[in-house]
Amino acid sequence: MSPDTRPERVVIKIGTSSLISAGLPDPAKLTALADAVVRLRAEGRQPVLVASGAIAAGEARLARDGLRPATAARQAAAAVGQGLLFDAFRRAFDDRGLIAAQLLLTPPDLIDTPHRDSAYAMLDSALEAGLVPVVNENDAVKVRNNDVLAALVAAVLRAGTLVLLTDVPGLHDGDPRQDPAARLIPEVKVMTAEVERRAGGSGGGPGTGGMAAKVCAAWIGTMAGVTTVIAGADTPDGVVRAVAGDDVGTVVHPRSPSATPAPARLWAALSEPPAGRLRCGPEVLRALDENRPVTGSHVHSVTGPFAAGSVVDVVVADRVVARGRVGLGHDRCADGDDPLLIHPARYLSLLEA
Repeated sequence: MSPDTRPERVVIKIGTSSLISAGLPDPAKLTALADAVVRLRAEGRQPVLVASGAIAAGEARLARDGLRPATAARQAAAAVGQGLLFDAFRRAFDDRGLIAAQLLLTPPDLIDTPHRDSAYAMLDSALEAGLVPVVNENDAVKVRNNDVLAALVAAVLRAGTLVLLTDVPGLHDGDPRQDPAARLIPEVKVMTAEVERRAGGSGGGPGTGGMAAKVCAAWIGTMAGVTTVIAGADTPDGVVRAVAGDDVGTVVHPRSPSATPAPARLWAALSEPPAGRLRCGPEVLRALDENRPVTGSHVHSVTGPFAAGSVVDVVVADRVVARGRVGLGHDRCADGDDPLLIHPARYLSLLEA
């Protein structure tokens, strides 16, 4: 089936605090999510779930048994919790006549060939067979966050909508946990660094995400052409309404670049918040336009600290024009010579296409 004729694919990510209660998958929350999947399928869509909560479920189980791994504790908890979490989904979908299919993935599985092609083929065939894929970051290998993973899944599947469910109603112009006057931003026409600055940091719950991670996911999703909605998990019929385009949470509209960046490039540039800035002269704009490296000769000053491999912003006249993963630490980015700082495959221009 060609991408133009297949059913719309929808990726739904639910966070730990929106799924786990007292160390266990919350039956009411699980029921609401499973019912939403049934409704989306009845509308002819193909939903994929990306679920956090394995670490929290595993930690609770280990604590009940008095077990405390001496090293890699969160990874061990994930290894225990992954099965507990999927079993809850399996039973919920069994009750509705559906079959859940578990996939434990990491970003390299979605950005590196041939892993990406294999992961796509499996997801594609599972959806066409009528299964409900339940994806989880394989935190037993390395703890990252499921928001970015969900965005990469949406990009690889060329999904129509990415829904990020969280414990706040959407993106605000401040942190609603700290500022009661913070206002919901119902619509973002295009993701920008200014919008990003409005998001708060990681929440205080048991997960590994927070609004900063959801903003990273929104960057990746919308740069890949996927409409992204950040919404409260407790919003009545929130998932179905978000996919239908109703006024739910914050909708972030996709960009329309001349060519969709490869998942590897999206991940390199946008998988984490920027740790610093390279302030450059206008000559860097030509390098970006011609897909050439950002080098030391472009840099006028550096704002850090950051280490080699960090994500940084490229700034011209106080405007963020690109974001990418730098090859050197802050102390070597403007040391008078002309080193290669960011390879073209590791940055994205954030100027309007």
